[in-house]
Amino acid sequence: MSNSKYPNGSEWRQWDLHIHTPASFHWNGQKFNGDPCSPENAPLIDEMINALNAAEPTVFAIMDYWTFDGWFALKHRLTQDDAPKLEKVVFPGIELRLVAPMEGRLNAHVLFSNEIDDQVLRDFRSGLNIALIDRPLSDYSLRSLARDVGSDLLRTKGFDKSEVDDFDDKALQAGSMIAEITCESYKKALMSVPNNMALGFMPFNTNDGLAEVKWQEHYAYVLGLFDTSPIFETRTPDLCAAFAGVETETNKKWVSDFQSALGNTPRLAVSGSDAHQFTGVQGNNDRRGYGDYPSGKITWIKANPTFQGLQQAIKEPAKRSFVGAIPPKVQLVRENKSIFIDKLEVIKDPQSAFHERWLENTELTLNDDLVAIIGNKGSGKSALADIIALLGNSKQSHHFSFLKKNRFRGKTGEPAKHFIAKAIWGDGQVLEKNLNEDPASENVEYVKYIPQGHFEELCNAHVSGQSDSFEQELRSVIFSHADDATRLGAHNFDQLIEEQESALRSQFDSLRGALHKVNRQISSIEGQMSDETRRAIDEQLVQKNRLLQEHIKVKPEEVPEPTNELSEEQQKASDELTEIARKIEAIVSQLEVNKVELTQLAVKNKAYLNINEGVDVVKRSITQFKTEYTNDAATLGVEVEALIALEVNEQKLIEIAEFIEARSQSIKGTNLELDAEMVILKDRRGPLNAKLNGPQQTYQQYLELLKIWKEKEVGIVGSKDLPDTLEGLKHRLEQLDELPANRAELQTQRLSITEQIFDRLDEQRISRETLFNPVQELIQNNALIRDEYKLQFKAEIKTTPDLVYSKLFALVKQTTGEFRGDSESLSVLKDMMDKYDISDKTTLLEFVKELHDKLEATSKLPGVESLLKKDRTVNEVYDFIFGLEYLDPRYTLMFQGAQIGQLSPGQRGALLLIFYLLVDKGNKPIILDQPEENLDNETIVSLLVPVLTEAKKKRQIIMVTHNPNLAVVCDAEQIIHCEFARSDSHNISYISGAVECSVINNKVVDVLEGTMPAFDNRKIKYM
Repeated sequence: MSNSKYPNGSEWRQWDLHIHTPASFHWNGQKFNGDPCSPENAPLIDEMINALNAAEPTVFAIMDYWTFDGWFALKHRLTQDDAPKLEKVVFPGIELRLVAPMEGRLNAHVLFSNEIDDQVLRDFRSGLNIALIDRPLSDYSLRSLARDVGSDLLRTKGFDKSEVDDFDDKALQAGSMIAEITCESYKKALMSVPNNMALGFMPFNTNDGLAEVKWQEHYAYVLGLFDTSPIFETRTPDLCAAFAGVETETNKKWVSDFQSALGNTPRLAVSGSDAHQFTGVQGNNDRRGYGDYPSGKITWIKANPTFQGLQQAIKEPAKRSFVGAIPPKVQLVRENKSIFIDKLEVIKDPQSAFHERWLENTELTLNDDLVAIIGNKGSGKSALADIIALLGNSKQSHHFSFLKKNRFRGKTGEPAKHFIAKAIWGDGQVLEKNLNEDPASENVEYVKYIPQGHFEELCNAHVSGQSDSFEQELRSVIFSHADDATRLGAHNFDQLIEEQESALRSQFDSLRGALHKVNRQISSIEGQMSDETRRAIDEQLVQKNRLLQEHIKVKPEEVPEPTNELSEEQQKASDELTEIARKIEAIVSQLEVNKVELTQLAVKNKAYLNINEGVDVVKRSITQFKTEYTNDAATLGVEVEALIALEVNEQKLIEIAEFIEARSQSIKGTNLELDAEMVILKDRRGPLNAKLNGPQQTYQQYLELLKIWKEKEVGIVGSKDLPDTLEGLKHRLEQLDELPANRAELQTQRLSITEQIFDRLDEQRISRETLFNPVQELIQNNALIRDEYKLQFKAEIKTTPDLVYSKLFALVKQTTGEFRGDSESLSVLKDMMDKYDISDKTTLLEFVKELHDKLEATSKLPGVESLLKKDRTVNEVYDFIFGLEYLDPRYTLMFQGAQIGQLSPGQRGALLLIFYLLVDKGNKPIILDQPEENLDNETIVSLLVPVLTEAKKKRQIIMVTHNPNLAVVCDAEQIIHCEFARSDSHNISYISGAVECSVINNKVVDVLEGTMPAFDNRKIKYM
């Protein structure tokens, strides 16, 4: 397959488009003697060839005054066998002087293709008309002009009239200094050159330039020369930019009018050496040689060193030309050779006997700018992308479309395992891999590979919340833009967040701990609010009342106290029995009092334990604080112990605990004593009763039965502190009546905590938002991203229906109500989340309340207990809903005011390209697979082209595309055409070159199936 002459594509080279030769009338040094092509002039031409070879520029243009003799002499000499080899490219040209409405003189140049026929150059020269004598330009006419003018004019130019009349060389020199050609003949002769092989080339604000003509007075004259001149010579940076149509800070007030005068067609600005000698005198700006640019204003052009390359630069001057010491991209490459791939090679494994050719002996040198890989379907485009990604240890190997099992790697690794690929980087580093080998996960990633499927995968997962891969990409870019002061010594974004948000995390823990406690109280209340609970108590009340009524019925029949007189002994026994009865009653009463006090002491003991546990929590928090902030305190030069201390009156707690314990033991001891005394008193009653007469004994028995009956009555009626008694049950009903109000109060308290949690989340969002200030500043300083694409980083409190769904319904069943069924439940959640802006506190609280209410509405009982899955608790559900752990401040990108989820697939791809190519601070080579996918032609031109143009300024881009138009309109510096010949032992071959190369042009057309693309402003790219 025929390769191009310049396989590396368009590269930055120095071009000196304004030099002179010894044929020029103004030449510092030995001139040609007689016929420039005569043998005696050969040494002088050889000296010129050696000077050209020794000079830095790659391309030169001869601009001798009035003549092409220097070009003819060089061209003739190069046909001779003994001539030195010319290693540079030289274009013929001519420098002229035009009749112009100005006090000084106006020079003009014409630059020709080096493939032009000599006769066309002669015809061009003869088509120029000398104004004063109205004759075609020739040496004879120049001599005639000198002899026709008066002696006064000759004297002003330093000539003597008699010498001019007597000597032809003097007359020719004088005529060359005096002559001016008509502007009309200049433009006519320029237009007469066939096949666009001549280019008008005007000095602007250099010596004798067009800027000296008064525009306002001679506007038509100036515009006429603007129209015929695609090249202008200037060394002023703002003018160079203005000619190219580029607005700068210092030309922005007038560049629009300037371009309007140019017909809104950019022009190529150059700066030539205007050398009048082969080799310059160092330090002397007036004695410049070939390639010695005035004031270091070097002309750099990024194109093949051909006339077609120059035409390409004329069409894209802003991208293809630079006047100055060194183009920024060249400087970047020189200083960062390790991030540019220089060569790619694929060989067959020397140990392999595999006979098919495939990628064998592939060898490509890659351009440092934009490399476009084109070819028909199945031609091997993706092979190159995958191989480069493989050698660069890409983490996207699972997206390889060529190096995968069902294609080049086959089931057993064939034929991939028979081939070895090698990438040679600009600094000489070599990375080598067998094509059946995958990059190890721990390897450093040297390239950024963005396969077509990666765009949708990232976007969809980001929108759905199924993956945080894109979030991680955003975080990585944000961190790369953060300065050292912001990074706080962290090595990555997660470490930075860990440092920055430690205090917030403590607040989250504290608030969610308080929330958990409230939720526990709420769930406890809800457990008591069921109808079954009330019915059970009502039934117990009915039973207690029935029991009381039955008890009343069995009240001992009253026995009157006997009135008959008792003996002294009987009276004494009766009095003693009365006293015993009083004492027993007092004991019973005291035991009841003691029972109540023991209950109160138990409550106090629980309060003590709660406080003690709380103190322990505070102590642990203080210890944790000291551990977390010791380094920060050290940074401030203080001891963390000096900043915070905890004072606990533990002695007070100990005294209270000791009192509770002592008092409890004392009461229990007293109760034992009272019980023992009760036994003694009851034992004493038997003998005393025996001493009484019949009526007295009957009466005493009655009193005993009545006491027992009353004790039982008290046990039935009880008090509100005794839950199983009649009064206790009534009090319990009163408590049930108060439960809704109590729950409502706790729910209000819970929402308040949720609100505080949201406030902390918002603090977290704002804190994270400050981290992307440097990135946003970059966007603000880039008019393309800011104005055209309206790209904006945003930190927002966010979740997804899928995330809420997966976590919520891991806790509760989906069997009733609105949440019956998987798809129905998810649909309800999506509708709610569409309804409420969860990044806004007010609507978020409404969302939380509605979610809770919807769940409770489907429950059979107050709360959500009846919905719980096995081994789940109400607290888990409430902690999830109201603790907001499903919310997180997340980074996202806005594109032209729209969220990622609202973008079309094409817009998503475009957004990610802008992100990776313009915002990402990374400078490693980036490999793009079909970036035009899902984009229409208008979007390709309006969006993709500017993005790629901007991105290639700072990194190497390798792009696989099915659409060669993309390579053309993006002005790819190198195009690699792929071809697969199955019949030729499965051979995949590549040719590479610049778009201005005819070989590559033909391949572009072949891929487009013979249809010439119609891009009016790029016709020059298609030969």
